[in-house]
Amino acid sequence: MLALSMLLFSSCEDDSITEVALSDITLSQSEMQLSIEEVQAIIVEAAPGNTTEKVTWTSSDESVAEIQFNEAGLVAGIRGVSLGTAILTATSQDGSISKTIEVEVIIKVESIELEEEAIENNPAQTKYKVIFTPEDATYQTVIWSSSDSGVASVIDGVITAVSEGVSIITATTTQGEKTASVEIVTSGDPPILGLQYCSVSGTGSYNADTIVTIGADADINHSEGQPANNYGYYENEILIVQPGNSFDLSLVHSNTWSMSLVYVDWNGDKDFLDEGEIVQQFGLPSQLNDGPFDATINVPLDAAIGKIRMRILTGDAWTTDSTGEPCGEYANSTTKDFDIEIGGVAYCSAIGSKSYNADEVITTGGNTNINHSGGQPANNYGIYPEEVLSISGGGTFNLSVTNSNGWSRSIVWIDWNADGDFEDVGEQLTPLSEQKLYSGDDAIAYAMDVTVPNNATLGITRMRILTGDAWVYNDDISGLDPDGPGIPMAPCGELNNSTIKDFIVKIL
Repeated sequence: MLALSMLLFSSCEDDSITEVALSDITLSQSEMQLSIEEVQAIIVEAAPGNTTEKVTWTSSDESVAEIQFNEAGLVAGIRGVSLGTAILTATSQDGSISKTIEVEVIIKVESIELEEEAIENNPAQTKYKVIFTPEDATYQTVIWSSSDSGVASVIDGVITAVSEGVSIITATTTQGEKTASVEIVTSGDPPILGLQYCSVSGTGSYNADTIVTIGADADINHSEGQPANNYGYYENEILIVQPGNSFDLSLVHSNTWSMSLVYVDWNGDKDFLDEGEIVQQFGLPSQLNDGPFDATINVPLDAAIGKIRMRILTGDAWTTDSTGEPCGEYANSTTKDFDIEIGGVAYCSAIGSKSYNADEVITTGGNTNINHSGGQPANNYGIYPEEVLSISGGGTFNLSVTNSNGWSRSIVWIDWNADGDFEDVGEQLTPLSEQKLYSGDDAIAYAMDVTVPNNATLGITRMRILTGDAWVYNDDISGLDPDGPGIPMAPCGELNNSTIKDFIVKIL
């Protein structure tokens, strides 16, 4: 009797359970990206909320993505197995309702950084490329933005100066929304990227006729009259000196009623306003100053490494303000600017003689190329910093040199390891033409392909081209031509019967 009553009670309990069917299911997301072995959850919202009907899950490709779910099927965990795409389906118990989620298993972006790819000869633009980590991330696209497009705009990584100011340029990945930013400063009118030195102009017959330095790694030996608008910037005359060292500076005025102020932008912030940046005053105010003048200039230990500027303003000793800023329209004065390279590599000097010259020097195949056309420079030596060959290590470019006459040959050196000389193995290239060869009166272009060593030092280095008498320059850098007057084929010193031209090479 007891057993029967218990059975009846149990039966009554079972009869009280009411089955509630599903009317709809909603997934917490319709698509998902996973890494291999990454697990993400997905939630099923069932309607009505008191349904007793279960949900089951299937994967179209369990080798790509697999799913595990609880008894009711309302909470599931999806695991990435291998790269690819799979469709996961949630289905009601009676099969009348189903919803899907697309799962893509990828290599996700962990981080990005920005690397500048400078645009040569365009101070208003630069370009940044995005470096992805890991480097084989599946999706490598970004969205670029500028915090102030009125200052600097950006399209596909190319940044353009719009007006003076500061803007933050940001790249954001389309997968994962990883970001990297760079602060862009613009200045000037028209604007350029970065800070620039203030302009200056002058009037009257005041000039530093001679400006000479001694004791630096590379010195200035300047002698020139008044430049146009009483302002000159002498890019080819570069002073190279190391932090903590010193050099002697001497100066000769064009007249005795002048005085000169010497400014050096030691911290590289593109002004001459900081303490210690007025480095010398030659002559006294309100009196005649005979000259010549000499002073020792000490380079601060904390001077900014890289290229900075020295400005020399020569003006009327009665009107020049020795505490003023050397900018704007400065009456009764002439201003001359020179570059100082702090910590730079100094190359040996070279001078030549007579009518031998590389009239044209042209490269092709580089990211940027040299396209030089010019006669003989002063003292038969010239450096052309505006002509830049940029090329990656291991890359090949073509070099073409047109001599000024048929009895010349050109010899080329490239300082592959950027140590300031041309003496290492492989730095003297094969001569562009044969020894003791007369090609006729017409100029001939000689060309050769040059392969950059894979281990070439990244950054700025130099190419030197000597164009000289084909009868006296020997192929062997260590020897002399036994049949000639004994001129060594070397890239330095006093090189008779030759002209030497230097160009900038940038190894990427």
